Amino acid sequence: MNPDLSTIKRRLSGSGLFMTVGPICTKISIKFPSIRDEFMHIYKGYSFSEQPEITDYYLDVYAKSFYRRYVRPQVALNTLTRNNFVPLPESMGLLSVEMGMNWQVAFGCKTHVLFHAGVVERDGIGVVIPAISGSGKSTLSAGLAYDGWRFLSDEFGMLDVDTGLLYPYPRPVSLKNESIAVMKDWVGDPEPFSREYEGTPKGTICYLRPPVPSLENMHKPVRPRVVIHPVFNPNAKPSITPLTKTMAFFRLVRSSANYGDIGEAAFHALTKVAEETISCEITYSSLEEAIALVNQFIDENIS
Repeated sequence: MNPDLSTIKRRLSGSGLFMTVGPICTKISIKFPSIRDEFMHIYKGYSFSEQPEITDYYLDVYAKSFYRRYVRPQVALNTLTRNNFVPLPESMGLLSVEMGMNWQVAFGCKTHVLFHAGVVERDGIGVVIPAISGSGKSTLSAGLAYDGWRFLSDEFGMLDVDTGLLYPYPRPVSLKNESIAVMKDWVGDPEPFSREYEGTPKGTICYLRPPVPSLENMHKPVRPRVVIHPVFNPNAKPSITPLTKTMAFFRLVRSSANYGDIGEAAFHALTKVAEETISCEITYSSLEEAIALVNQFIDENIS
């Protein structure tokens, strides 16, 4: 059972609070009240505790000096392994929190093969959506999540090399620029969204909390059955291009953040995924088209 709200606030502002997302537990402390409030809003419904069994990562969000705390306040991060992150103004503090957690998983996780990918599930069908930035991966993952799919991640697909299962890591979805308005219209409720952060290196950013059922089932893995590579083109006609097993394998390797670190076990795990899944590339000009193409490909190829 989660601690009460007053305990969460006290521990976040002091010695730290333990947050579990899927297989990852992070001890977090946030010394800025405004950032704590934003964090508690976007992580509403997540699992917190005062004393976990195992802690994977530590994240301290603080000011390096009195001046940086109260005059032109600036946010610093300490992860116990690196504290030279580029500081951000307090007004962008939540971005620092998300950046710190992303960095820790991307460079510290050696227990799972990581894909830079969205992951969703429906009726036991795990779908991996790897893509480069700007392809619409996060928007498509979020759109599917708010269309009845279970959301596992929009940033890190986590593949267990021993079982071949995908483990959920359902952090808030990072939406950028034009995709923010698209998702606000799609969801139809402003409550699960953060405020919009303008003027970041990637433009305007807004975070979207995953649906409640996805959070309630964040410890249930799924077997990958489908890999879909999205390509957003506002002037394109919707299309589906199947991929060969060989091409599917190399694209999975390209999307992995730690393939080289894990080595031979990662090679065998991705080979198995490529052999046992069906893969395609979809080209689309709107979220509605993308979701229709995903459903069409699955309906036509998964019995």
